Amino acid sequence: WQKFCLVTTDRTVVDHELQDNSTLYLLQSEDQDLPVAAEEVINFVPHYNTLIESGTFEYFAEGQKSLPCSLAELVDNSLSATAKNTGVRTIEIRLLFDKTFAVVVLDNGCGMTSKQLNNWAVYRLSKFTRENSTFEREDYTRPEPVRRSLNSDISYFGVGGKQAAFHIGNSVRMISKPRSSPDVHELALSKDEFEKKEKNKEDVYKGTILNRKVRDFNERHCSQLCHLLKYSDDTAITECVEGGQEVEYRTLVDNFVTWCRENQLLLSDFYLFFYYCFLQVTLREKPPKGLRQKNLREVQDDLQTLYINSAVDTFEFKATTSDGGSLDGILRYHPFLYDKETFPQDGCASVFLAPVEEEDDENQSGTMNRARGKRDIFECFWNGRLIPYTTVSEFDWCRRPPKSTLPLECFSRFSGVLFTNDKFRVNASKQKFMDLELKLRHKDTLFTPVFNVQKEFLQWLEKCHSQFDKQVKFLGYVDTVKRPDVSIKKSQSPWAVFSAIELDGKIYKAGDLVKSKKTQPIYYGKVNKFFLYGDHEGDVFATGGEVEITRVSKKLVLKCDRDHRFVSRLPEKLCVKWPEGNPLPKNAVIPAGTPLGNVLLLLLFPLLLKNVSFNAGSLTNLGKYTLTLQAELSENSKTSYGGRQLPSYKHKFTVKEGNAEIFTIGPLNPSLRIGMPFNIPTQMTDIYGHPTKPPPNIQPVLECSDLEVSFETTATSGNSFTIEGVKVIGEVQNYQQTRSFDLKLTLPGLKKQTQTIKISPFPGNPHSLLVKPEVKPVKVENGNPVSFNVEVRDEAGNITANAKQIVRCQVRDFGVPGLKLAVTDCSSTGTGQIVTEPINLKIINGEPQMLQAKFDMPSQKHVVAITTELKVMPSCRVSWMELFCEGEERLELKNEEKIQWQAGGVLENLVFKLYDESGKEVEVTPEIASNIKVNWTGVIDQRALIMGRLPDVQVPTKVQEERFHQVSYRDHSVSFSFTILKLVDHYDNVTNSLTSDCVTSMAVEAEGLDKSNIAFIWESSGSVKVSGVRFTSGPLGTREVCFSYGDYTEQINFKVMAGIPTKLKLLSGPEMPLQILNGTGISTPFVVQLCDEWENPSPDQRVVVETRASPSTAKVSCRDKGKAAFTVTNVKGLKKPIPGPHVNFNIIPDPNKPDKLSVNYDTSARFLAGGTFPGFKPMENDSKSCYYFRDKKIPQSVGTYTVQFSLRIEKTEVVFSNQIIVNVVANQPVKLGPECQPQIPVVSYSRDIANRTLVENMTLKIMDQYGNPTGQNLNGKVLVSIKCPDGEQSTNLPLLEEVSTVEINLKDGSTHIERLAIRESSPGENGRRYILIFKPEVVMPPSSLSPFELPFHFYNDSENQRKVSELTKKKDELSDNYEKLNKKCSLLIQNIDSLLQQNADEKKTIEDIPRRVFPMANRSGPDILGKVGHLAHISDEKAALVISWHLSSEMDCVITKTTAEAQRIFRSEYGRQQVMALDSIYVNPRSQGPLPHIKNGRELFSPVGNPLYARNLLIYTAEEESCEHVFKNILGNTILMDDIESATNYRKAVRIYCPTILTRDGNRLSASGKFGGAQNKAPHEDMVKKFGTPLPQLLYCYFCCWIELLIQFRSALEKKKDEDDKRNNTILKLSETRQEMEETKTELQEIERQLGKIVFIEALHKMDRAFHKRCVSCLHT
Repeated sequence: WQKFCLVTTDRTVVDHELQDNSTLYLLQSEDQDLPVAAEEVINFVPHYNTLIESGTFEYFAEGQKSLPCSLAELVDNSLSATAKNTGVRTIEIRLLFDKTFAVVVLDNGCGMTSKQLNNWAVYRLSKFTRENSTFEREDYTRPEPVRRSLNSDISYFGVGGKQAAFHIGNSVRMISKPRSSPDVHELALSKDEFEKKEKNKEDVYKGTILNRKVRDFNERHCSQLCHLLKYSDDTAITECVEGGQEVEYRTLVDNFVTWCRENQLLLSDFYLFFYYCFLQVTLREKPPKGLRQKNLREVQDDLQTLYINSAVDTFEFKATTSDGGSLDGILRYHPFLYDKETFPQDGCASVFLAPVEEEDDENQSGTMNRARGKRDIFECFWNGRLIPYTTVSEFDWCRRPPKSTLPLECFSRFSGVLFTNDKFRVNASKQKFMDLELKLRHKDTLFTPVFNVQKEFLQWLEKCHSQFDKQVKFLGYVDTVKRPDVSIKKSQSPWAVFSAIELDGKIYKAGDLVKSKKTQPIYYGKVNKFFLYGDHEGDVFATGGEVEITRVSKKLVLKCDRDHRFVSRLPEKLCVKWPEGNPLPKNAVIPAGTPLGNVLLLLLFPLLLKNVSFNAGSLTNLGKYTLTLQAELSENSKTSYGGRQLPSYKHKFTVKEGNAEIFTIGPLNPSLRIGMPFNIPTQMTDIYGHPTKPPPNIQPVLECSDLEVSFETTATSGNSFTIEGVKVIGEVQNYQQTRSFDLKLTLPGLKKQTQTIKISPFPGNPHSLLVKPEVKPVKVENGNPVSFNVEVRDEAGNITANAKQIVRCQVRDFGVPGLKLAVTDCSSTGTGQIVTEPINLKIINGEPQMLQAKFDMPSQKHVVAITTELKVMPSCRVSWMELFCEGEERLELKNEEKIQWQAGGVLENLVFKLYDESGKEVEVTPEIASNIKVNWTGVIDQRALIMGRLPDVQVPTKVQEERFHQVSYRDHSVSFSFTILKLVDHYDNVTNSLTSDCVTSMAVEAEGLDKSNIAFIWESSGSVKVSGVRFTSGPLGTREVCFSYGDYTEQINFKVMAGIPTKLKLLSGPEMPLQILNGTGISTPFVVQLCDEWENPSPDQRVVVETRASPSTAKVSCRDKGKAAFTVTNVKGLKKPIPGPHVNFNIIPDPNKPDKLSVNYDTSARFLAGGTFPGFKPMENDSKSCYYFRDKKIPQSVGTYTVQFSLRIEKTEVVFSNQIIVNVVANQPVKLGPECQPQIPVVSYSRDIANRTLVENMTLKIMDQYGNPTGQNLNGKVLVSIKCPDGEQSTNLPLLEEVSTVEINLKDGSTHIERLAIRESSPGENGRRYILIFKPEVVMPPSSLSPFELPFHFYNDSENQRKVSELTKKKDELSDNYEKLNKKCSLLIQNIDSLLQQNADEKKTIEDIPRRVFPMANRSGPDILGKVGHLAHISDEKAALVISWHLSSEMDCVITKTTAEAQRIFRSEYGRQQVMALDSIYVNPRSQGPLPHIKNGRELFSPVGNPLYARNLLIYTAEEESCEHVFKNILGNTILMDDIESATNYRKAVRIYCPTILTRDGNRLSASGKFGGAQNKAPHEDMVKKFGTPLPQLLYCYFCCWIELLIQFRSALEKKKDEDDKRNNTILKLSETRQEMEETKTELQEIERQLGKIVFIEALHKMDRAFHKRCVSCLHT
């Protein structure tokens, strides 16, 4: 006995009653580990709160009034129900307050059946998904969309009615009477009932529908419902009743008028554009209160109606999205009339939209933004129904342009509405759009008008403003005049003249002083009068007019009242004082906004000094100012009295821009991408908006919500401050959506130091691949394809879409034949699906096989490839079968077995079994049985097949031949066959007279017959089997064999052929013993013959001779003309290898070929940098023959080097010596030099230490002549001084900062100088070049040390110093680059010939690789491209076969460049050769579009079968553009796919014109839809002349390009060398000529001195000129 325990899945021992469907474990102990994984059945029906609480979350999520939205959901259902009414459509909302609160929605719609009522109760079962559901399929026809109107199809998701009902109350009752039925159906759902069922552990989602007749009321129905249903006898009516929560809605009774006003307006907004329905709201209370009703058609003061009624003109536009979404938009203009805006302002407008805070702007007029304010422009309708919580602020094209002449307030006087179809998604409660703005702002969304919608909008807005706005009130009519100054003659009259206008609540009169704004300079003037075109009398409103202004000079006028005590006295002098201690000097320059303070005026009278003070305030505009103070008479403002001028005072000063206080951010790149650098431009202004320079050393701070931000540097130019190299990293939306982020820029130190802008970055460049599924390994059933979803992601993990994002998948075959590369294009979406070919592996013993799939992007080399493991599982399909014959003994048949059976008998009781790839028996189902066929009868009992039994086989009685029988499954994919043999008598009749004793009387005779093994064997079937018949000798050919039995004989003719090949015979070869020098061949060929057992030559041509050497270290290779150095080991071609003869040979070393290289040299030698290597002696094979390498230079840089010698024996054989490691050390110290060469400094005597610095952070070391540090044991000092360049003198040398000569300690051959500068007011000549000398002084140096000299430039102008410093830096950089290039060229030129030869050999190897070629001879000529078969190559073997077959009639056609050449070939070949002229080919440019399943850059569906244009697989051999033109003409838009099934499904899904489709399995689907038959099936590949295989493009092109570059480089180097030689020869020739001229001059001078004659002087001059010309000629050369 063994003890077990029964436990639950949580390991609780079962000792109580269990629920049904519980999962239990039977274990030996309570804590035993599970031996295998177990599955547990669970039930996850949602809680009923999902149904009754969802409305609360939906309608209260926005914090707004929820009752109108919930009522709208109930009205939506009624609208759908009344959609097909032929008469009046009536919908009524009743609010009942009798006993309990209830909301009743009644309509006269079509009603619902009990099944439809059941569907309504199912949560989220939409009418559009019921077709595929387990519920009743409804005959629903989608109505045609009606533009800008409610389309009666807004009951959409299957959730709104339930949500709204339980949001309003605690229960809902649906009462419906279908028009086609006399019954009434009732369904009640209650929260209390749900709770009760859950408490009693009953099925919550199960209820009943009450079916009754009309007026069959019982006690379960309330009195209100009975009253409501009393008139429904003859009308199909759907009624929805919700009840409960009376307390929460009690306030509706007391404030019904206000509530009805608000909610009626909102419901009117909901259904404004649905004019065909009678919608009424009714309130019913307890008696004696009466019935209150309101029809929504009577509402005229809802906001949408106000919008329509107040608009004077509209602007209409449309938009379409790539997925079929359509949008109609309307803009309505509400003008300014007289003294107010006509833009509707309604108190209920804030019910759905949050209030917008208006900001006061003192710089704007009083009416600015009073119309719409900052509310969004567009309200949005979905299928004609208002979506209350989604508005669109604006589009880019309806925003005010920067240079628009229209007033700003015009852009706030229009409202808008957007009508969309259901391609734009809304949430389940229809309160918000999900993706409206994202789709409208997507790049593929097209607005109509397409070309310039902004231009047409601005023209419309300008027309509305000029025709309808009545904004200015003209006052004080004066006269009507004609104006000759108007350029248009017909517009010169009439013009009404007015003395004043009223604008924005302000009155402007004639005589007012005005000034211009935003002009440079600012103009001042005085208003004369106002003009308004037209006949006007009296006050009138208008959009605008003209004003006449007289320009006056700018001045500040001071008016002083006279003192009544000194009426007869005038001031004599006017003085100004600044009493606050902050005087303003004359001609001062002050920042804008500087307060001038209180100005004290001193009026000096003869007997009195009077003080008058006023506050001059501050000036903010830039420019030159003059403060003019003029004394005037108070009664007439005159400046003179009695011919005497009153005193005045003038004070001039200038106002400039202030310090930077504010910055503005300029426009950014609209296409920002993650990880891609961009710049942020900013403009600096002072507090008054004047451009000013940015403050120095400002460090910006960048912050961004949800993104990481960094930048590289900053740049300043004028008032611009640019942050360069800004990068953002983080998660954004996908390729077709944009998400806005707040980019916060802070510039510390400014008054307004922070600005925030919106950025919408797109995903960045491809960085990585993500392959789904991510499980490893991915399991796939053998024989099926594998599907992968790939995503291209940027460095932040966002899906990114870019051009040429081709992802390919290569399944590494490991013996899988024909597995090709799978490719998908992720350019448009960033994602794609890759489906491989079906994987067919040979499953051994049912074990899974492992493969690898590699994903990479060929155009994005930096993206790391991903490898995924595939686990190929054995297929469950039928793989093989077995047959049995069940009789007295069970007989197992073998496939292709020959069975002897009695003629005329029956082979019965045949049983078969089917097995899958794993060896598991497959149960025979009716479907499998229907695919099983036998060839011996056409009548098959399907029931017997399901039981595994086959029909009986009837053996014929009069047939002498063998009869073949076969059982097949699915068109011979799995088959089993056997052959039945019959025994017949002399007269072809069946006989059973033979007995077992007859074998002793039988004999057989023939020529050359070997009778030793002949045996006659009795068979149980009554026949005799003869075995051991064999011929041992005699010629090959026909032999007659005679069988005899008593008096009966039978002759049979046999054709004797060579037997089965059993050995390989060596006929001839070289003489033995055979000795071969290592690496050489055998001159005498081996001749071998394949023979049978009796050494008859075998004619079998299927054999392949294979050579092998023993031991394996000996390598053999075949030579030309059959000569070879090999040993024949066996022959392949049959099932078993046939052993061959062995040839023994000895390989002896070649005494003339070295195999080892040794080197002798002085191992104790020191290798000094720049010195000479000691002598190297490489030797061959330890022999005395050696080579000497002398005078080889040691590298000039210290370090460890490797020396290796090589000996080239043949072109391909090289012997190397061992590597010699040498350590190169520094040479003798000869100079003092810097560790890193500094740039030439440029200094001046400025106070800034940076401008005076000569050297900073420089290390000097004792070095050898090649710049290697040495002298580590040398100590001393370094003297620093300044001198003039060689040959120059100056007494005005610059002085160092401390003393004229500086001493610096030198330790271990090195010293470090932190800073060395000249004095602040150092002497020196401007623009002069000086030398800074660093002279080392050490104790007992090994040799004299050269000082380090650093030239520098001295300036007394800092600007020149900066320029010279930049030029010097550039010169040093160019010099360094020149040296580097020169060294690189010197190294390359040494090996250029060997590189050329090596690459040429590699190219030749690639060209010699065997590959597929077009078999027909090509045709060439100057005007001939060639034959079609030679113009292109195809890599894919299957594609090459089917495309070549498809173009078989075109392959030999000769393509010519001109028609004349085509005609010439036609005449010369007498019309037998096909020709085509390139200049006569026309290709429709529209034929170059995408595949039929792609529209507007997006796939209409995801095709299977990898469709692509066949011409994309062609690799053109020459003149690519011309070849492409040819194949576009003859191949067209032919598509290539994987198989015929995918092709037919693809053509069906396209639904438009589809070109011819070729498949890789050799089928053709024509453009007319025809496929099948011999004419649409490619023949065997041996019968098709196929396109050739291209060379390995990447490798071959690499070698070709590299060879071309090397040739060009060698040519350039040779040309440079020639030019250098010419230059050197010219310089040498010039030097010799100059020397000769100097010697001649000396001789002539001596002659002149001795003779003193003028003749010699003239001769001297003549010769001088001759030599001068010769010199010039040499210089030109």
